[in-house]
Amino acid sequence: MTWREDSLHRLALAANSADDIVKELAGIVGDLGFEYCSYVLRMPIPVSEPSVVWASTYPVHWLEHYFSNKYLEVDPIIHKVVQDMAPLTWADARDTSEPAFWEDAQAHGIRHGWAMATYGRHMTTGMLSLARSSRPVTELELADTEMKLVWLAHVVHGLIGSVELQRVMPETIRELSNREREVLRWSAAGKTADEIATILGITERTVTFHIASSLSKLNVVNKTQAVAKALLLNALD
Repeated sequence: MTWREDSLHRLALAANSADDIVKELAGIVGDLGFEYCSYVLRMPIPVSEPSVVWASTYPVHWLEHYFSNKYLEVDPIIHKVVQDMAPLTWADARDTSEPAFWEDAQAHGIRHGWAMATYGRHMTTGMLSLARSSRPVTELELADTEMKLVWLAHVVHGLIGSVELQRVMPETIRELSNREREVLRWSAAGKTADEIATILGITERTVTFHIASSLSKLNVVNKTQAVAKALLLNALD
């Protein structure tokens, strides 16, 4: 298996709950140099009181301190990620604001990290946060790992979003065609639309058409989430 295929299958097999998914994710990002990870998903359901799902492997003592001090309301990492809508290191978010937050995080061994916001259907929003106790996250490191981290963020959004939305808003999924399954299987292996077209002997435009059709049937917003959800539903067999 490729790294993508292995990671997809590991996460899909763990997709019983957000906690299980994030625990499996911790092992994957651990190999990429991070000690802790968390994922928070906000769903605008019910409308009167949108629900938030949070799963984390951060130290319990830090999580207790974080929530008891209401840092969720002032966390500069969350604010920066939501504003910029792009991956960032904690060094990018660290400024003169909220000095107590940064001091407390460092005191609890949470010193360096990376974060990214994700978006899905039904106006779901999420954020993947990774951290470690030592070694700043460098540009050289990200040149090797950031594409994997971005990909993981979308996969986890797709899996947790599917699990949680199915719980609060059951949906009917339209069956994928044989060609759509083929295209998604090759996508899971990391192949581009051009490469898939060559493998299957069809045009790149046709591949793009099948991907778009899969997104609609699976009710997701991008190819990575489509692959994750199809695996979760055993729709690629």
